Amino acid sequence: MASKILIPIDFHVESLNTLKLAMNHLETYEVDVVLMYAEDLDNSITELLFYNPKKIIESHRTNEFDEAISILKNRFETRIRSISYAIFHGYRVRLIEDFMKSKEIDDIYLPKSYQLQMPKKGFDPIPLIKKSKLHYKELDWEAGVYDSEELQLNALFIY
Repeated sequence: MASKILIPIDFHVESLNTLKLAMNHLETYEVDVVLMYAEDLDNSITELLFYNPKKIIESHRTNEFDEAISILKNRFETRIRSISYAIFHGYRVRLIEDFMKSKEIDDIYLPKSYQLQMPKKGFDPIPLIKKSKLHYKELDWEAGVYDSEELQLNALFIY
């Protein structure tokens, strides 16, 4: 039976180390992965009328990030059934709990020492998750060891 896990991301390659470590620690064989990005929701009517989550995600994805996803899919090809993106909007604990319930998330994995480096409108959802009643696991790796996205990509190959 497959489980569904959630990983908060900032669209930097290094944030995907949480996924790599989660896959190494998971006992479940098949996994559906939800990569969650948190962003402020604009108040303007025009912005809300033309709201498109796919465009928001596409605007933040880089070639390096996509390549890192591809590396992880190949590395864990027999275990990762799917990888999807979800955008969270809100600053309330109840909203994050409802979000997790609606996405049917089984496990949440958070980086322990890595600080998400959110883009302009983004915000770090980890404090909300920690304040909630949600069960989560923190995974740690040595953050900031690789100073370029290319070196971080290479690090995804290392166990």
